[in-house]
Amino acid sequence: MSHSYIEQAKSRSLADLIAFRAHVLPATANRQSRLVEQAHHLREELNWYYRQLDLNLTRSAGGSIRQVERWHQLAREKEGCLMNTLRELQSSDAEFTTLQNAGTIALGNLRSALPANTMLLEYYQARQAFYVCLLSRKRLEIVPLGPVNKVRDLLRLLQFQLSKFRLGTDYVQRFAESLQTAVQAHLHELYLELIAPVRQLLVPGQHLVLVPHDFLHYLPFHALFDGQHYLTDDFLISYAPSASVYFLCCRKEARSRNQSLILGIPDRRAPYIRDEVRAVASALPRPRVFVGDEASEERLRLHAPASRFVHIATHGLFRQDNPLFSSVRIGKSQLTLFDIYQLRLSCELVTLSGCGTGLNVVVGGDELLGLVRGLLYAGAKAALVTLWDVHDKSTAEFMKLFYEQLATNPDKAWAMRQAMLRLRESYPHPYFWAPFVLVGKVLPD
Repeated sequence: MSHSYIEQAKSRSLADLIAFRAHVLPATANRQSRLVEQAHHLREELNWYYRQLDLNLTRSAGGSIRQVERWHQLAREKEGCLMNTLRELQSSDAEFTTLQNAGTIALGNLRSALPANTMLLEYYQARQAFYVCLLSRKRLEIVPLGPVNKVRDLLRLLQFQLSKFRLGTDYVQRFAESLQTAVQAHLHELYLELIAPVRQLLVPGQHLVLVPHDFLHYLPFHALFDGQHYLTDDFLISYAPSASVYFLCCRKEARSRNQSLILGIPDRRAPYIRDEVRAVASALPRPRVFVGDEASEERLRLHAPASRFVHIATHGLFRQDNPLFSSVRIGKSQLTLFDIYQLRLSCELVTLSGCGTGLNVVVGGDELLGLVRGLLYAGAKAALVTLWDVHDKSTAEFMKLFYEQLATNPDKAWAMRQAMLRLRESYPHPYFWAPFVLVGKVLPD
């Protein structure tokens, strides 16, 4: 089994779109122009339905359940119409279809994109077992790991432990010690399956670029526990959807801009977003700050193309039934994956700070459909997102620490590690410090 085989066996659409993307939907023929106009009209209608849903869900008056169900039904019907329009548009665009079948990046080119002291670990499953391919400038080795079903069961147990934090502050405080012991046990078992077999091939202090496969995209590798230390204690860690996507992120052109865009949408569930916005604004260069209804999609489209950093503090909504409509709340509307595809980004980093903003669904071979995919497609070199519903106050503290560290060292993986270590002093349980993942290129040009 070669590295080229592993890459080819995975779905290629994300890398292809990054390599050859256009910033707007194609409109090179009359039929395409009609379809593009139809798609945008449907999207505007959906925004209106989403707004009505949001208004009805926040009302406390009785008798609104039937109306909410009605808005849900109408929104789903419009989503179906939009999906059909996009499929028709795609089938009419021969160039897009050709690009979907692009090949993988050559091994030599991948190696050239890896900085010194960097090891890429690309996971893959075959014959009901996991394998990991280790790639650096000088090494290429494929190592068999444990059975897929065992790892899947261990991940489910870990997710169950993390879900206990939804039971409230009193429960968490009362059982704090047992909660941490249990989660460390699951992280240790996952470490034994996924890291221990190759640990002797890794050099402490290395930067590890982790490329998960299938459900491993939901796993915080940086929090895997060897019994005494977490993986992030010994290594700098970042992630990539595939080795080819990592290469393409590294190849994106640099823009000499040094200003920032910060959008914050606080509400009763997340009052510390205002604190987060203030802290981030104090750490980023030349910040433009918009809060609440002012943090709108229009402001994002206007200012993001000229921003080096984009930080959005809000709630995320992952749609397992239709990932294209996964979204983050922004201003008075929902910014969906479809909308993110239409953004013009050339920023060094986009941060989505909120609930489950990094969640994806895996389809095809190993393709990601989720907000991270949209951000990379739109032009971002890197994205910082969260794997699960984050704790409001600790997240605000983490973001402040991260940007403060980034101001002293432009290596984002280093800044992530420092922020996690500092946050662990106040919040030792991985639920608080481990949901954050950095995807894409971590070093500046």
